[in-house]
Amino acid sequence: MNMEKPGYKVPKLKEYPSGKLGSKIVHSVDKNPFPLLYVDLTHRCNYNCNYCYNPVRTLPDMSLDYFKEVCRRLPNRVAFRFMGGEPTLHPQFLEFITTANEHNHMVSFVSNGTMLADSSFVRALKDTGVPVISTLSMNGGTNNEWYRFIDNDDVAEEKITALRNLDEAGIGRIAITAIIVRDVNEGVVTELMDLSKGHKNVRYIHYRSIGKVGRFIDSEPYTLQELKQLVDSRIPHDENYKRKVKFDGLDPAPGNRCFGCMGCYEYHHNQRIEICLIDFAKPDTFTCWKRGKLIEGTFQIETFFENMVQFSSYLNNEYPEYNLKLEAGSF
Repeated sequence: MNMEKPGYKVPKLKEYPSGKLGSKIVHSVDKNPFPLLYVDLTHRCNYNCNYCYNPVRTLPDMSLDYFKEVCRRLPNRVAFRFMGGEPTLHPQFLEFITTANEHNHMVSFVSNGTMLADSSFVRALKDTGVPVISTLSMNGGTNNEWYRFIDNDDVAEEKITALRNLDEAGIGRIAITAIIVRDVNEGVVTELMDLSKGHKNVRYIHYRSIGKVGRFIDSEPYTLQELKQLVDSRIPHDENYKRKVKFDGLDPAPGNRCFGCMGCYEYHHNQRIEICLIDFAKPDTFTCWKRGKLIEGTFQIETFFENMVQFSSYLNNEYPEYNLKLEAGSF
């Protein structure tokens, strides 16, 4: 499945009465229309971030047998994105990767980097032989002051070690990503670009706004337009390369590359680096045609961003002791 071809047929999202958590758009795994599927492997985490949409740690891990059945029933090849919690803490993390690959699905994962700071773990990941995209969260770049505000700890050294381990192990595609908090860590935009220059296997840089779901500190999120203006001001266009836009959520015209969901702006900055800007968990993104979320314990798939809001609402009702908040709006 090639999402980049202009002729890619956008799935028509249908409304169903209710999903497991009350989402309006729900699909059976057997009829999945999404090219990208988010999967929470575990709710365990060894961080205690101030910005976390999924901070309840007592929910059970995903079963590998269940995931194998999901892989078997999917009608088309997908790109899985393993998340959590911290997905590398699942005791069968590497088996999830090889299982997806055995069913001809692509794999990426998003990690805080704790396990990746262990070179033996990274070697084991490399030894699977699966061409994964390893995404490392680097909200503070190299700056512990930013990490203390967002990740709630001094973790810069651990992040840099994890990035170095991935690069030296020859993990062929690395993504580095940051949440941009207004008037806090805008400087991380240039820091991540600078880090990419010193690590040859970094292929992707992602910047996203805060999502007012789960646990967050009150701050007005950047809009997608503001994110683009910020990144353009900090990372000038490459004079030797004509920018190639893959998905343009800033252009609402029918037929554009993002098909009007207004959630992301993604482009090739140069021959090596692809930059993606994401407006996180707002109602405009609820009908995103690209991102689906596998619903644990069911064989249902919902749109990713709407599920995030519904899941946050569920956690807020079921776990009031966590004092969670929800200001993302509704469908």
